[in-house]
Amino acid sequence: MRRIIALALAVCGAALAGEKRLASGQNGNEAVMVSADVLDSDHLKQIFGTDFENGFVVLEVTLTPRGGKPFEVHLDEFLLRSEQTGEHSAALAPSQIAGTGTLVVHQGGEQRSKTGISGGFGGIFMGGDAMGPGVADPGKAEIKNGEKKDPLLDVLKRKMLPEKPVEDTVTGLMFFPLEKEKPKNLNLTVTTPAGKLRMKFK
Repeated sequence: MRRIIALALAVCGAALAGEKRLASGQNGNEAVMVSADVLDSDHLKQIFGTDFENGFVVLEVTLTPRGGKPFEVHLDEFLLRSEQTGEHSAALAPSQIAGTGTLVVHQGGEQRSKTGISGGFGGIFMGGDAMGPGVADPGKAEIKNGEKKDPLLDVLKRKMLPEKPVEDTVTGLMFFPLEKEKPKNLNLTVTTPAGKLRMKFK
């Protein structure tokens, strides 16, 4: 029996040792402590059965309110920026990631569709084009409604960080539409009642 237990512990230890370390960051002020991990493709597949074709940066965010006051979670107050490309975006709501719509992106007169994304580009800002950094081009995308409900929507609603006041420590996911970004190039800014928090990932 002792040998079996020892073998089981050894296997568990090897599995834990073999897990990839996720890039993480944290910062806090009088209003809230924020910590976040950048999930990789394997973690996303374990949770959702898909990595969303690497079309998003997904953070697992933990918030701990401070000062004896609830912290109001607003997705548009979480801004993720790529220091390499200058692109930046607020966090998306579940209905902007999976829903009943199809996102049609127009590029140079051509169209390419990406199903399973709906909602719009209210929180997305693209940098480095002729319009200048931080300006979205509203003529490049439109949403076409469909009839089928994406089964991922319910899972996203359960797993993502909800927009509501939180009084205790809460953990949830946040999606940002930045493709194939290396964690070391990312910078998260969180607007809080006590000022802005900024963090890098390493």
